Order: sequence, then structure tokens, then C-alpha cells
Amino acid sequence: MPSEKSLDDFSNPNQLGTYELWQKVIEETEIEKKAKLVLLDHGDEALAARINLIRSSTKSVRIQTFNWKTDETGRFVLWELLRAVKQRGIQVEILIDQMFGEQDPQMVAFLASFDPNFRIKFYNPTFNQLDPSTIEQLADLAYDFHAFNVRHHNKLFIVDDQLVITGGRNYANRYFDRAIGLNYKDRDVLVVTPDPEAALNSFREYWESDLSVSSRDLEDIRELIEDQDFPSLLTKENFRLNHLFGELAKRASEENYVTDIFIKPMAFVEEIKWVFDSPDKTVQSPESQASVAQELAELVANAKREIFIQSPYVVLSEKAIALFREIKAKNPDLRIVVSTNSLAATDSWTTYAANYKEKRLYLEELGFEMWEFKPMPPDIHKMMAYDALLSRRPTNDEIVNYRRIPFKIDKSLPAFPFNSEASEKTIYRLDRRNDHLRTPPFLSMHAKSMVIDEEVAYVGSFNFDPRSVDYNTEVGLIVRDKAFAEKLRQSIQLIASPANSYRIAIQKGFPVIRTFNRILNRISESLPLIDPWPFRIYSSFRLRQGMEPVLPSSPMFYENWEDVGNFPQLGFFARKKVAARLFKSAAMILKPLL
Repeated sequence: MPSEKSLDDFSNPNQLGTYELWQKVIEETEIEKKAKLVLLDHGDEALAARINLIRSSTKSVRIQTFNWKTDETGRFVLWELLRAVKQRGIQVEILIDQMFGEQDPQMVAFLASFDPNFRIKFYNPTFNQLDPSTIEQLADLAYDFHAFNVRHHNKLFIVDDQLVITGGRNYANRYFDRAIGLNYKDRDVLVVTPDPEAALNSFREYWESDLSVSSRDLEDIRELIEDQDFPSLLTKENFRLNHLFGELAKRASEENYVTDIFIKPMAFVEEIKWVFDSPDKTVQSPESQASVAQELAELVANAKREIFIQSPYVVLSEKAIALFREIKAKNPDLRIVVSTNSLAATDSWTTYAANYKEKRLYLEELGFEMWEFKPMPPDIHKMMAYDALLSRRPTNDEIVNYRRIPFKIDKSLPAFPFNSEASEKTIYRLDRRNDHLRTPPFLSMHAKSMVIDEEVAYVGSFNFDPRSVDYNTEVGLIVRDKAFAEKLRQSIQLIASPANSYRIAIQKGFPVIRTFNRILNRISESLPLIDPWPFRIYSSFRLRQGMEPVLPSSPMFYENWEDVGNFPQLGFFARKKVAARLFKSAAMILKPLL
């Protein structure tokens, strides 16, 4: 990818947003006294929404996030924010978790010195530094294990105190369809509300918390500022955007695009409720501060017909297991659909290992219907901006990081419609690899959502694992509206479908061997700290071509579905596979940290 040449500075060209369009929507919500919502399911569109809202802002942009990587997307959003500050005096406040912020100290020193209207804070910094040494991190961990591990996982994007985005996305290429390699299939919701006080109060509570430290007060950043040891990024060229946002940068200011993609699909909903954990989760009892977990547990407990859960990681705490046992005992016909990642697709093999150990319990005792997402689903071109990733040139970072393919490409993938820049016609393409790097763009599911009885929906930052309950601060939006719940349910079902995910079910096997294996499974599971038995009684199943997706209870299940093993698309000695097996066998004592 050739470098991007541009002498544009922060004052030129002028930012052009669509303020009037959003002001009209705000007025509509004030008249109806109801919020309007739209799902942001595609990374490319989710980024365009943020850029448009920054350009449309008149007063302020406030952002909370877990991770902000200083790659092309991270720098692009910063470039737009800095332009808004210089051109229109917009106040910008950004709160990032320190441990996983992935920030460049010199970039942060530049940002901290840029303008009084641009302020950036870091949550719970170790030894009051942005980039502490490994020894300092270990010392902090030993001093207070709980406080060290509690992290700021909230995702909020608030413009002019009335337009809000929340969901699962952090700030990096992979969250917005910009990586030749791993990308996240994520989900946000854009909210225009006449009553934003709950979200604003939560932001202020975190911003003013003693755990949120100004970048200028971090010791290593203060030293860089005092020594003037940071770059002077004066033009767009200095931000090294590498031609990744040319079309998006244009679309994000076009009224027709904003109207068609965001305004028209927006719909009024009956009721919304913001749910937040307390920033004091680090220093007080997690049980009294984990508001999001409590709210979601209450929704689950009141379900009558079905529960749809989508989470990149599904590892249930003992309390969560007890809750699902209780509701299944009361309502045996309750359908519980769980959509999560396969090992080939996940970005956390440790968390998958814990799920792998407990999968029999989820299937047999809790009655879950489990689906595991494929890294290259047949419908991937519907889920992301796929064409551009197949045809564009790689950046230097991609050449270094994505030359190795981390899984086996499914050779049965069908051809898909491809819009080539060299041809005005749509062609059907089989090849899933980038034309230059010869590495495939692929997906890891990162969305965190739930739908109850097709009436109540949740979108937010909460993963269904112990870390989100006990250690991470979380945020989310509960929506009571049938139409919105149905849209979210359909979005989850696109992923949790026979085409795009593997169905998890009990293996067929021979009766005697299967019984013997089940007994050893149960004995191994019951051991307190280890689970040494390597053979599971369940497996991943792929629907055979042209067959009906019958349920596991059907006598035709094993005829219609092909058993592809516990770790499809991974070789026998794949590192992920070996590591997950070892972790499952001997390291489950670490389950609460996952």
C-alpha cells in the first residue's frame, strides 16, 4: 500500500456533517417522547456513523472504550476529532482502559498537549503510568489482585448529549472491516433519545471517578511532555491513514447516504432502559456493583418462551448455572439459543477452553441449543465490507501480522457475488484470499446481545462470562419493543444458522463406547482443579448439502448433519487446539478471570 500524501491540516478542509438531519430526528423524539433506534450491524457503516456524528457535532463528543489501538482506524477517528476541536471548538472527552488501551505514549503526549478542549483519561492505571514495565504490573497484581484485574469495558459514544452509540466495538481496524486478516462481527445500536440523562450521568460518574486519571498526570506521559519528546502531527499525512478511508470519508458527509443507511431505518421504540455498572466495582463488592449482570439475570429469570443469547465467549459462573437450572426446572419447554465462536474463529482460546470443558453441562443439563460461528461463513460478504478487503493492497502491518492463515479454508464454500473495480459487472468469485497478500479476511464474532420472548432486547458490552460479572465494568441498553426485538433476533439468527455456524450436539458413536465415554466424562468433570479425560461426548456438526436442518432429537439428525469434530478447520497439531486442550485439562482454576 503506497503512503497517503496530503497537506490537509486541522483547519482545512472544513468538516461537513449533517447537523440538520439529526436535529430533525431529535425534534421528533421530543415530540413523541420516545427514543428512535437503529442497529449498526456492519463495521463499515458503524464507522461511517461515528465519523458523520463527529462532523455533525456542535458542542461535544464524549467517548468511553476498552481499547483504542493506534492503527489506521484509531488514527482516523482521532484526526476527525482533532479537526472538530480546531474548527468548531468542540469539547472532546475520551476515557480508555489503561491496561488494554494499546496506546502509543508519544501519540498520547501529543494529544495531551494539543488543545484544552481535547482531554483524554485512562482508567485504573498501573503505577500511574500509561506503559508500566512488566515488573511493575506484576507488583501491582500481587499488591491487590482484584483491583488490578477490574477493567473499564464500557463502550459509549455520545454526541451533543443526545445522540448515543453503545455496543461491542472498540477502536481498531478489526472492528470496522478494515483488516486483511481477523475482523470482528460486532454490533452497536445508535440511539436518539429525548432523555439522555442516564447515559450522561454514567459518563460523568466514570469521568470524575478517582480511578480515571488525566493523561497529563501519568508519570511517563508527563515526562514526554516536559522533554517535548513527541511528534508534531500537523497534517493528515502524518496520521498515516494508508488510503483505507477514501470512499467512507466521502459517504460520511453525504445526506443521501446518511438518510438511507441511518435515518430511514430508525424506528421509535416503546421503552428503553440504560444499565451500567459502578466505576467503584474495583473497590467494592462486585455483587453490589454489577448492575448489568443483575438486570440481565432478571430478564432471563422472567423468560417464558425463548432466550436468544449472542456472545463471543460463553462461560457461566456457578450462580448463572444455578439460575438456568432453576428456570429450566420451572419451564422445561423454554428454548435457549446460544450463539458463540468456534475455536477456529475465537480470539481467546483460553475462554473457549472453559466453554469446551462445560459444554456437556450446557447441552444436557441446561438444554442449550448451541451454535459456533465459522471464521469464513458463506454469508461473510453480507456481514462486512468484504469486496474491498479482497482487492486492496495490504499495509506494512498486515504483511507482518497476517501472512499465516490460522485455520484451514473450507473448500466447499460456494461462489459469492463480487463487485470488481476493474469490471462494471458483478462476477461470482470462489477465491476468498486477498489478491495481493493471499491471506483471507475472516471473522470472529464479537457482538454481545440478547432477546427474550421476541419482546425484550439487550445490546451492550457485557460478555456472558465471569469476567464481565466480577471484574469488568459494563454498559448496555435494554429495549422493550417487539419490532426492535425481532430485528435483533433476525440479526442473531443470520449468524446462528446452519450455513454460518456449526451445530453442537451429542456424538452418535457406538452405544457401549458412548456410555463408557460418558461415565469417564462425568468423573473427569467432577474433579476440582483438573479435567484430564480428553474425549468429549459432543461434537460440531455441519449440515449436509441439500438436507433439512432437523433437530438433534430427530432420528434423521446423523443422516442430515455431518460430524466435523470438536475443532473444525483446525489441524491436529494446531496451536490453538493443543493449547485449549491443555488449559481445559489443568488450568480451570483460572476460570473466574476469563
